[in-house]
Amino acid sequence: MKNIKILSAVVVVAVTFISFKGVQKQKEAEKAEITAIFEDCSIDFEAQLKASLEIGNLDASEIEVVEIEEEVNLGFDTFEYLPLDFDPYAGANLSDIDFEIFEEEEIVELGFDTAAYLPADFDAYAL
Repeated sequence: MKNIKILSAVVVVAVTFISFKGVQKQKEAEKAEITAIFEDCSIDFEAQLKASLEIGNLDASEIEVVEIEEEVNLGFDTFEYLPLDFDPYAGANLSDIDFEIFEEEEIVELGFDTAAYLPADFDAYAL
């Protein structure tokens, strides 16, 4: 009976060690996966950093602008609906003088004097 108890205790201890060994292998596999992901990210980051530095050294004359003109088909001829002396480019040479911007500042009435609640040397526009 004593031998059975010892044998069962040894079996329980062996199973416990085996299960811990499996957990350790799982943790090592997870660490390896995380390390691989981190290395991929760091490689991508380095490539992006090099590319951004190369972009920063570009000369404006090296940039090529490609304009794609797409024809729009409305399903009818627009020429029939325009006046005979229509010029689509008339007034295309506008400048800043041609535009006047008017902004009316609204005065907000709070119903009380705000100066009583501010310090004596208060300046709202001071930096």
